[in-house]
Amino acid sequence: MKLSEIVEWLSECDISSYVIGDETQQIVQVAGLTDAQDGEISFFSDKRRCNELKSTKASAVLITKEMADQTNANKIVVDVPYVAYAYIAQKLNPSKIHPGIHPESFVASSAIIPSSCQVDPGAYIAEGVQMGENCVVNYGSVIEEGTVLGDNCRIYPNVTIMDNCVLGNSVTVESGTVIGGQGFGFANQKGKWIRIPQLGRVIIGSNCWIGNNCTIDRGALEDTVIGDNCILDSLIHIAHNVEMGAGCAAAAQVGIAGSTKIGNYCVFAGQVGVNGHIEIADKAMFNAKSGVTHSIKAPGSYSGFPAVETGSWQKTTVRLKNLEKMSKQIKQLEKELESIKKQLED
Repeated sequence: MKLSEIVEWLSECDISSYVIGDETQQIVQVAGLTDAQDGEISFFSDKRRCNELKSTKASAVLITKEMADQTNANKIVVDVPYVAYAYIAQKLNPSKIHPGIHPESFVASSAIIPSSCQVDPGAYIAEGVQMGENCVVNYGSVIEEGTVLGDNCRIYPNVTIMDNCVLGNSVTVESGTVIGGQGFGFANQKGKWIRIPQLGRVIIGSNCWIGNNCTIDRGALEDTVIGDNCILDSLIHIAHNVEMGAGCAAAAQVGIAGSTKIGNYCVFAGQVGVNGHIEIADKAMFNAKSGVTHSIKAPGSYSGFPAVETGSWQKTTVRLKNLEKMSKQIKQLEKELESIKKQLED
């Protein structure tokens, strides 16, 4: 694409931009500042990397107006270079699709699969499955009875989507993930665990990304729900009947217990654990290893176990570092107080 064509493409993505330099420069790929070569475009968003910017061999750089004079390279001026980079990387590296159902796959007679879809060898598509246009089901994946996929879904190898689940448009599910497995529902009868059949579904909204080896359990009676535009990293567990709002993000090894209701645009850093049967407000952010034991009623940043406002947690952490010193000071004060008491009694 020429730089002028990239600007037109960004406009379609609702990003305002303009070129400083040669608008006819051809771009064939994206690259980092230090590795970029002729024909490649990079981005600059970290002022600590000014030296890399000045020495880059990229044919063009995505950059803000405030920093545009820091390089002589061709540039596309945008408000947020990293977002523009994401769109351009997608455009230059489109997902490939090879329509057709491979003869070594199994597709039930009642499944509805448009001719624009790709089903690879070893895939299993059960009765009553409905797929939208341009879906891809890779090797070894299983889609069980009655499940519905929207348009442009990508199911990577060895994914299992259990019966009657619903995925919206443009949902990506990475390898090894299980969607709609049995929730952890048991009743205890005098020490014997009695399994409770899980009868709900999993419903995932549009434009979601589910990473490798995640598990999203089906609901016990009602559904487990993931809202639109959510992104889940690898190795995440979402238990039965969880409701996650739109635009949420969760990093690796997050665990969310059953029946928790999460608001919109919440962020969970790595290894955050969330208790069951609680509610979390919109725009709450939890730092790594936080333990969310109670409902969070206000947006903001939370840390620690149990999770509290990050500012409060930081103060407590500083005090903990001085705990030994404070303990010695208290013991010394107690000795001095005892000495004063004895003097008064004498």
